[in-house]
Amino acid sequence: MSTGHVEYASLNGTHIFKLIGEVRAQSCISLDKLLGKIEQQAGVVGAIVDLTQTTFIDSTVLGILAKLGLKLKQTHNIQAVMLSTNSDITTLANSMGLGQVFVILNYCGDPNVCTRTLVEEHVTHGAMLTTVLDAHRTLMKLNQNNQNMFEPLVKQLQKEQDTLDQVSERKNAPST
Repeated sequence: MSTGHVEYASLNGTHIFKLIGEVRAQSCISLDKLLGKIEQQAGVVGAIVDLTQTTFIDSTVLGILAKLGLKLKQTHNIQAVMLSTNSDITTLANSMGLGQVFVILNYCGDPNVCTRTLVEEHVTHGAMLTTVLDAHRTLMKLNQNNQNMFEPLVKQLQKEQDTLDQVSERKNAPST
């Protein structure tokens, strides 16, 4: 179980995401759903991802953040900002190519920013699998190193998803 969480706030079209502690895939299902809603909104003027209190971040979360950065660029023509004061986190984000879609700043802001914790959702295995698969596909789009690193994982996850889809189709098929 994750010991971290994601907080969120929005003000006048600027969206703020604060990742606190050890943030893993289980903590980011709500974040992924929120990104889908933000993508559809008009009047989005900016986004800030605050990693100043992040102690660990896994590749699924990095993939979802990459998706945020890419979607904001494509849909709203916005360059999102990422704040980080932990050199390990900054190095990891840069090594995954997030510097291509975010302006990464070394910043130590006010820890009392008015964000609220996103509620962790209880999700099915299938929903988690879809989120993890999508996040890693997004990371693979950023650079060739990520493509090489995550291709075996994505292939394995895709096989698992295909199997789940087949089982679901059999369950939903009309009996004769």
